[in-house]
Amino acid sequence: MKIIDAIWEKRNLGVTCVEVALDATDTVREVKYALAFLEPQYLVVKVPAGRTDLMFCLSEIGCSFIEAAIHVTRKVDDLELSGIQKRLADSVSYAPMQESDLRVLWDEIRNGMYETDRVSLDSHFTKEQASNRYIGWIQDEIARGTDVYKLVYKDQSIGHFTMKDLGNGVYYPFLAGMYRSHRTSGLGFNITYKPLCEIAARGGTSLSTYISTNNDSAVRLHASLGFRFEEITYVYTRHNRAPNEETVAA
Repeated sequence: MKIIDAIWEKRNLGVTCVEVALDATDTVREVKYALAFLEPQYLVVKVPAGRTDLMFCLSEIGCSFIEAAIHVTRKVDDLELSGIQKRLADSVSYAPMQESDLRVLWDEIRNGMYETDRVSLDSHFTKEQASNRYIGWIQDEIARGTDVYKLVYKDQSIGHFTMKDLGNGVYYPFLAGMYRSHRTSGLGFNITYKPLCEIAARGGTSLSTYISTNNDSAVRLHASLGFRFEEITYVYTRHNRAPNEETVAA
């Protein structure tokens, strides 16, 4: 198992956080022993799919299942599109974000751009906390050299995607989304397709990212574009104190 002190969540969410990633060799006894010594305000435990013994163990110690994360990958050497997909792709361009574009992105996130992740759906957190987490995450990655792009349709920004270089030709667009004004426009296909185009333009070989089963539209979109569905991880959480009360008190 891997235990990570997620110190960045204190800034993002206002709570102490520890993330624990279990692996296929961890036993119930080892997990119970390790977690007994962890008392963050917010505990996140990730379990390989199929480990029902660990799932029951986590439920017994007060952890709740909140999502399944699917690792998806796709090579960029074959980007053939159907006629409809090609028309949708040709109507949208993308460009690196400037400071003014980032301000628009922050506003969109604060207005509820992301609503299906484990933090946004958790009643222990406010929508403001969930938004702060996304903004802090993107800002941290920008500081590390990650690029952020805007999607443009008829001279209007309609969405965004990120582009993190993992090395060896693999890129990780860890966040992408449509702005509210165009969420039902039918152009959402581009938040997944345009990152593939950018990877190909950079001479990269493949895309690797994660999607939540809470977001069924994202699952369908990645399936329609021929992504490989790799390992699945079950995510459990536990709150040891009330984060909202502590944040307000602060």
